[in-house]
Amino acid sequence: MQMFRAFTLSVLTLTLAPAAVQAQTCLPLGDAIAAGADRAPEVAAAEARLDAGEAGIIEARALRRPQVTSFGRSRAGDTGLTSNRLENQAGVQVSQRLYDFGDSRLAIEQAEHERDRLESARDSQRAGAAYAVASAYLDALESDELAAVIDQRRSYFNRQYEAIEGLFARGGATRADRAQIAAERAEAEADILELQSRGEQAQARLSAYLGGPVSVCPDRLAAEVLDGAVSDIETVDMAIDMAVSANPEVGALRAAVRSQDARRERERRSRLPVISLVGISSYVYDDTFETWDARDSVGVDVSVPLYTGNSMGARVEAENARLVATESELRVLQRQLREQTEIAFRRILSLRAQLSRREVVADSQRAYFEAIAGEFDLGLGTLPDLVEARLQYEQAQVDVVVLRFALLRQQLDLLLLTDRLSSGRID
Repeated sequence: MQMFRAFTLSVLTLTLAPAAVQAQTCLPLGDAIAAGADRAPEVAAAEARLDAGEAGIIEARALRRPQVTSFGRSRAGDTGLTSNRLENQAGVQVSQRLYDFGDSRLAIEQAEHERDRLESARDSQRAGAAYAVASAYLDALESDELAAVIDQRRSYFNRQYEAIEGLFARGGATRADRAQIAAERAEAEADILELQSRGEQAQARLSAYLGGPVSVCPDRLAAEVLDGAVSDIETVDMAIDMAVSANPEVGALRAAVRSQDARRERERRSRLPVISLVGISSYVYDDTFETWDARDSVGVDVSVPLYTGNSMGARVEAENARLVATESELRVLQRQLREQTEIAFRRILSLRAQLSRREVVADSQRAYFEAIAGEFDLGLGTLPDLVEARLQYEQAQVDVVVLRFALLRQQLDLLLLTDRLSSGRID
């Protein structure tokens, strides 16, 4: 039995020694986020919609520019009491708005605000793609870190089992000892398989966003990136102000409200006349005299709707309702952002405090385990006590890893809320 205890202590010393860090080429978190945002098809679709918005501005500005059209007419009719005439006409018409009571100005404002909405929507899509890539990156890192912790347990119990097999043959260990070590080894292997599956799922998501398999960098580098990105957000009020003012979803709804307001005002003014200068230059064929004659004219057109069956009033009421609904959506979103940002900021403070204490717990559990191992070596402890102490120390390590990644994810949430991801990159 003394031989078994000495071997156990030596195995524990080897198990707790720090592992060598293998240098490898990896993709930093910031580069992964940039690549994922650039490749996302959602962002490409948003860019296309933004291009359509730019075209809408050009179309609205055309209302203030001359309009040139060609035309051809053929008509027959009475020219007097006893005769009729067939007349063919071809020419060009040029028209220019002189005054439209702000219709063209409102059309341009509406198009520009719609372009701003689409631009904010594009930024929101980039932020969403960046967040998805970063989340998959952190999931892959966490799986690797947890697997490394559990792998220490598996290696330890593998060595223990090999030692017990030899001691059991010589009567130095009991069947209960062997069964307990075998059960712990099997459980460690099952946990490793589960973590490998989680890691493979995260890697699959990363590959889908980045177009191929990538190697993630150590969590220390990811923590440096996220810590640096939120370091200038010093107070909860600052975080809330940034979220309410800079979040792309808020920007999109604000632009939608302005666009809707311009659309409503344009509908309200549609009852007013549109005054245009019109010039026509044409050639007319008169079948009576069989000649082509030039006809030129310049005049002023005044277009005023007189009766539309109350359709204009209905359109104004509909635009009023849409404006109220959009303003309500904006207020709801701002309220949600205030709540989510305050929760995220205070959660980060809490997680930082918890992490420092969990690290103290892990150190204490290590010291406790070493003390139990020493007593076991002196014949003052039992194998179940030693195994339990080892598992408690491992659980303390797992708690530290889980809490550290919970902090990283909460920092990522704060970056999303405060518009730090819409550029598609964090440094």
